[in-house]
Amino acid sequence: MSRKRTIGIIGLGPVGTILAAHLANGGVDVVVEDIAEEVLANIERDGLRVSGIRELSVEIGKTAGSMAELTEFEPDMVFVATKACFLRPVLDELKPVYETGMKVVSFQNGLDNERVIAKSLGVDASYRVVVNYAGNLETPGHARMNWFQPPNYVGAFNGGRYTTDETTKNIAEVLTNCGLKTEGTSDIKKHVWMKAILNAALCSVCALTRQTMKRAMDFGFSRDLAVKVLEEGLKVAERDGYDFGEDAIERFTEYLEKGGVHKPSMLVDVENGRRTEVDFLSGAIVGYGEKYGVETPVNMALTGLLKALENRYLREKS
Repeated sequence: MSRKRTIGIIGLGPVGTILAAHLANGGVDVVVEDIAEEVLANIERDGLRVSGIRELSVEIGKTAGSMAELTEFEPDMVFVATKACFLRPVLDELKPVYETGMKVVSFQNGLDNERVIAKSLGVDASYRVVVNYAGNLETPGHARMNWFQPPNYVGAFNGGRYTTDETTKNIAEVLTNCGLKTEGTSDIKKHVWMKAILNAALCSVCALTRQTMKRAMDFGFSRDLAVKVLEEGLKVAERDGYDFGEDAIERFTEYLEKGGVHKPSMLVDVENGRRTEVDFLSGAIVGYGEKYGVETPVNMALTGLLKALENRYLREKS
């Protein structure tokens, strides 16, 4: 009899908690990893809980406080659900204990994470999921799921090109069977671009103005900033080979209007004095703009303001 597939999940913020709870509830053998001892202690005692648009409560029998401990459980796949700003440190810790054949999948925001994985681990294939659900962490191990606009998308970065393979098929099947409808795509970067542009449009604006998505879109000045971020991002994406059509601004704006009273994770990070993902969203759009000679003044200004704010509170905490 073949061994049951084991999936490791790194990072237990909202995305990781919701993901792990759905997988465990669906019967997948899950091992969760987080560096915070109190988080693991809570989960070992109380399990994982999801509330909001989904109600789940599951026990988790396997926990790890490091990559070395995680790999002792011999996971077939490792889903990285940390903030994008922690991807490189995660990979630096994973590399010494990485086993050939282990599939590493980014469930993070931002551009080019799959390329970072392939380069850091020296592997031909790495994987990327674009998550279309969101939530907030109520307490360690308890996430409120605020919305899900299915499907999620999964793709492979293999040998320097985007494609699908047996692993993307397996990931889509597992996630879908566990209640998180997911589809494979032969060019995941198109969906990565779309999500990055949408995230950039409101994450920085909400974080700087302390507004929920609804309030930001209801107030003229912040709404105008968000639309300008969309315009710049779409121009840069087009130069990178991804044209979202003449009605893209209208469609993307309508998407943002559905965000409701949700607080983007970047706002939560600022409220809690944590490092943000701005370098992987607005900052990444600026970087691609410089590469292609496309001006991105609004993204540049928002990135600079967030970096200055982040620098101040991180220095005060040190």
